[in-house]
Amino acid sequence: MLRLRKWVPYVLIGLLAARLAAFADSSADWKVDAQPAVEALAHGRVGDFLSAEALMGPFATLVQAPFVAISGTSGEAAYPWAVFPCLLLAGLVGLYLSRIAARREAGRFAQVLIAAVFLLNPLTFEAIRNGHPEEILTAALAVGAVAAAAEHRSRRAAVLLGLAVASKQWAVVAVLPALLALPEARLRTAILAAAVAAVLFLPAVIAAPGSFFGVQSQVAGTGRVVTPWSAWYPAATSESETYVVDGTKLVAEVENAPPLADPLSHPLIVLLALAVPLAVGLRRGLPLAASDAFALLALLALLRCVLDPVDNLYYQAPLLLALIGWDAFTARGLPLRSLLGAGVALLFWRAWHDLSDPTAFNLAYLSLALGLGSALVSSLFRPFRWTGVPVTPVFAQRSPNFRD
Repeated sequence: MLRLRKWVPYVLIGLLAARLAAFADSSADWKVDAQPAVEALAHGRVGDFLSAEALMGPFATLVQAPFVAISGTSGEAAYPWAVFPCLLLAGLVGLYLSRIAARREAGRFAQVLIAAVFLLNPLTFEAIRNGHPEEILTAALAVGAVAAAAEHRSRRAAVLLGLAVASKQWAVVAVLPALLALPEARLRTAILAAAVAAVLFLPAVIAAPGSFFGVQSQVAGTGRVVTPWSAWYPAATSESETYVVDGTKLVAEVENAPPLADPLSHPLIVLLALAVPLAVGLRRGLPLAASDAFALLALLALLRCVLDPVDNLYYQAPLLLALIGWDAFTARGLPLRSLLGAGVALLFWRAWHDLSDPTAFNLAYLSLALGLGSALVSSLFRPFRWTGVPVTPVFAQRSPNFRD
């Protein structure tokens, strides 16, 4: 009976993932981006899969394709089957965090909330609605990698990091938070993570280098369009553009970012993903505590969202899941960061789908981002408290509890 009870949470997560996937409607983004690669692999057309120009990484395709193959469906009917494994794996990471909270003797209700909110939140719904279940998968893998590193499990952290980067390229922002949380073997972990990602990317590089590097170039750029979720929005200019849809001309007003946004935004995000962790490491010492590692991941995820001209609501998923991971390692009672983050996400989710004033919306979002960013910076760069106990220099420490 006890063994059966251990399986109950996994069954519940599977049922919840299946339920959410069942309500997934077909999405234009998935049909244009991921579907050709997923269906090619599902039907055994490996060459077409390798040459498909999907913006998502190969691991996300490998996760989705077997379920699409099992379903025997294609087109719109295949989308829920592609969503299910992404949500299932994310749910399993949520269970991992709830088990961490249980080992810290957090309350049973807190454990349930951590696992539930990790999967059942507005950002999950929005990612599914927009045809990007791989965004939730990637965010979960990135948070799982930092959690594994905070538990001093280097191999697990390396594998999760490699899989995250091979699912969506933005996951590189999780690399340094994870490595800095490890007490040692950081270089070995980084090499193993890079090897995992390389094994998944290499077939496409060899088989279709033109397609592969074309996609990476497309990911590196942003174009001119800017959304109200971005810090670039206040400097945007409105222009009328004409589109032809099914032979019909449509005129739409679009917001274009200033010219510098395209060449500067993504390099700036990458630069901050390197500079901020180094500054935190020098300030806090190594290894980072779990709370600092997750605060750092949350800050980098926030900077990635704010500085990207084409930001979307579901881009905030890594930020919310990082806050949940933080609670898993620190909260004793209610996971307040998780609940507050999910509540704010719900408010913005509802406002976004009833948007009447983009400028006011942008001001509200940037004000919240500034407040949260300030709180995270304050947490990461807070002064040390002297305890009167001699401490070995952090770069010379070797944890006796290090687990590989």
